[in-house]
Amino acid sequence: MKNITVITGGRGGVGKQLAKEFLLRGENVCLISRNEKGLEKAKKELEKFSNKDILIYAGDVSDETFVKAFYADITKKYRVTCLVNNAGVGRFGTIFDNNKEMLEAVFPAIVYGTILMTTYALPQMKESKDIVKIVNIISISGLRGFKFESLYCAAKAAQEGYSQVLRSELFGTNVKVINVYPGGIDTDFWKENRNYVSEEVQKTFAKPSEVAKTIVDTLYDKKSLILKDLVFEQIHMNLE
Repeated sequence: MKNITVITGGRGGVGKQLAKEFLLRGENVCLISRNEKGLEKAKKELEKFSNKDILIYAGDVSDETFVKAFYADITKKYRVTCLVNNAGVGRFGTIFDNNKEMLEAVFPAIVYGTILMTTYALPQMKESKDIVKIVNIISISGLRGFKFESLYCAAKAAQEGYSQVLRSELFGTNVKVINVYPGGIDTDFWKENRNYVSEEVQKTFAKPSEVAKTIVDTLYDKKSLILKDLVFEQIHMNLE
């Protein structure tokens, strides 16, 4: 059975760049996104860098039915040795702007997605005799509160809390939990949030390729066996 790295939010941005870095390390990768056309485009681009397996699954990671079906299918031929919970949506505004529509946009991918994708990966992962990893791409916003980020900070704080408990309950097993806390990253994430970040400001953020390379290089360093958190000290929208 082949090993594979699963990346949610994989059609672009950091997700796609992470896939590239894993492929360059000789890993098979699986990308998940709700955007099927985006996944197909990403796969074509990534095939230029490696002849390793590149799988794509279009679906919603906050949908338990999809998640169950995904693992039932992929585990027939592959062993998930690394799960990267990267999917996320942001909506920004003042605390007076919050509403149910914004909540339903932000929380599912970040909170439900992380928990469901991890829950159904764990049975196979815990059987591994080798080290396997769960990498949660959280955010500085999961550690601090920023003006106009109340919903995003709340969702990321929930993801952070879950990740800490996950690590505690998996202590002593071969499943390692590594949490990553980036600041602003120059991706399409901001196109739907121009009320918060202009194109000019976005250009000052870290490049997805830089962030992805740092993450994967760290995962392959022997120190990653004891690494718990990877924090990026970079530009963030500090609007306090």
